[in-house]
Amino acid sequence: MQHPAAPSAGRDPRLDFFRGLALVMIFINHVPGNMMEGITSKNFGFSDAAEAFVLMSGMSAGLAYSNAYARDRIHAVARILRRAGRLYSVHLLTTVLAVVILMAGHNLLGTTALSERVNMVSYLQSPWTTALGVLGMTHQLGYFNILPLYILLLAATPFFLALASRSRVILLAVSVSIWAIAGWNNINLPNFPTEGSWFLNPFSWQLIYCVGLCAGISSKKGEPLIGYSPALMTAAIVYLAFAMFVVQGQHYDLTNWGSHPALLVGFDKGILPLPRLMHILALAYVISQVGAFRALAGSARLAAVSLLGKQGLAVFAWGSLVCISLQVLREAYVFSPVLECATLAVGLAIQYGVALRLQTEKLAMKPRSQMA
Repeated sequence: MQHPAAPSAGRDPRLDFFRGLALVMIFINHVPGNMMEGITSKNFGFSDAAEAFVLMSGMSAGLAYSNAYARDRIHAVARILRRAGRLYSVHLLTTVLAVVILMAGHNLLGTTALSERVNMVSYLQSPWTTALGVLGMTHQLGYFNILPLYILLLAATPFFLALASRSRVILLAVSVSIWAIAGWNNINLPNFPTEGSWFLNPFSWQLIYCVGLCAGISSKKGEPLIGYSPALMTAAIVYLAFAMFVVQGQHYDLTNWGSHPALLVGFDKGILPLPRLMHILALAYVISQVGAFRALAGSARLAAVSLLGKQGLAVFAWGSLVCISLQVLREAYVFSPVLECATLAVGLAIQYGVALRLQTEKLAMKPRSQMA
């Protein structure tokens, strides 16, 4: 077994790399039914790229705001809320553009079944009330659920940092309690104007975000959140192998779990049940402790993936619009395997182009002294 990776107070290349990798997998999974979907992480364990994305979002917040919050709370809170406002603006813009794309498919290509699957029917039946729901984030298109969750979690980050400033143990204890109470009692935010509740329950998913936040705070201090332990590493690897065995071999039957607590043994993504939570935590622990992953993330050959992670918001927004466009086209036309691969490659190329341009502009704005 390899030695654990040394903690670093600087920028960890693994964060950008694995965030970029998560964005690639989210993009592929958001074009359901394509032939590349079978190689994404959801086929090899209980969690998928969404858990990884939220975990790393928490880590990024801890790295970006923890020291600033300790120095000047008012200024730090203002920065956090400005960032949340930017996310909200991106969410509204991408939702509006997605609705335009879906409406074009619905009216010109007859993609009515897709309209029903992605929760767009209310735009046709009650456009004004649905618009109010979009503004309040209580109406979400299918595959456009992550940003509203992230916005709420980011807006709650000052509260999380206030607890963490007293003790990260206190923050995690409060977070686990909220997760348990919400999952056990089915507490969630309501949808409007449609029935039901949020697909990704923010009361449940705040736990994985808070774990990431604590990891980011620890990394900023140059220390690991959880130190290396051979026993813990063995347990994590065994659990990851068990999850792969279960998922790959389909050695479970969800119909038999009706009499068991869904929070403890279920697989419902929305409430982040224990099997999914343990899987992403085990995966994160292994990645954080094995030095080979740091070397992999820092490889020049994989710099394109890291670039996607550095410009995550823009990449996610453009990727979401490409995904919904491909869903419309795939609903209307039959795609050959070659065309499937070609369209996915074009979609990834668009995201890379956006990331490259933004990174180039960012570097051009830096003073020469910072680039030396």
